[in-house]
Amino acid sequence: MKKLFALMLIVSLMASCSYAEPMKHEQCYTSSELTELNKQDVAGGKGTLYGEFAFIRDNAREEDAIKEIGFMTLKHGDFIGTHKHADNEDAYLIISGRGVFTDGEGNAYVVGEGDMTIARPGQAHGLANLFGEDLVFLDIIAKNAGANLEAVVNNPAPQYFPAEKLFTKDTEHAGGTGKGTLYGLFAFRREQAAQDQAIKEIGLMTLKPGDSIGLHKHENNEDTYIILSGQGLFTDGEGNEYIVGPNSVTIATPGESHALENTGSEDLVFIDLIAQNHALNK
Repeated sequence: MKKLFALMLIVSLMASCSYAEPMKHEQCYTSSELTELNKQDVAGGKGTLYGEFAFIRDNAREEDAIKEIGFMTLKHGDFIGTHKHADNEDAYLIISGRGVFTDGEGNAYVVGEGDMTIARPGQAHGLANLFGEDLVFLDIIAKNAGANLEAVVNNPAPQYFPAEKLFTKDTEHAGGTGKGTLYGLFAFRREQAAQDQAIKEIGLMTLKPGDSIGLHKHENNEDTYIILSGQGLFTDGEGNEYIVGPNSVTIATPGESHALENTGSEDLVFIDLIAQNHALNK
């Protein structure tokens, strides 16, 4: 199925006026299964935005909250032009290197490893690499089809969350049947999220060797684990097990179970992102 998805994606990108039939997400994408897609001069920017994607928005279903997840690279001197998404939310999560993030008010921030940014509907953002090394970041796009977009635009939310200001929330026995402690550093939590926001929570998480998140499901949310370092074992809703490591992406849509265990000798570090399409609950 994953090879078929990759083939369909490549064909759709090569064809003019291409269209690909929306497909349900797989639950696990390992680094070798990511699909390369590079873009030139994005949003009036400069140079090439290099990307490796688990899935892209062109193939997303209407009911999917998370539309796209990609590992992106900007070379020195290249940039994404300042732009806005009319009805999508777009998060940049910095993995390595340094850059300059520009928000919707024209404020510029030097960003580096661990920093998180987000543009809600109607908010502008841009990103430039003005430094010597590659700027590597996650790009995650989500949409809440049931949102009052006018309300979102008229009540702008914070866009920049520096690593040193992320707040701590640790959970023992995560997932109910988990083991040990799930350590978390959060930009924001779902308890404070507005109904009209698609991305409800972004956290930088750590599982120590031998610890785990037990098998569980989210009734109304989509929950994504994006592995940054370490090695683990991911279990999907069918009981299938996958060895996951750096650049692996997993996603559980509403009603799908998932679990994660650190089976390696080092910390398992990953992004946990929760999103919701409010239209599903109407």
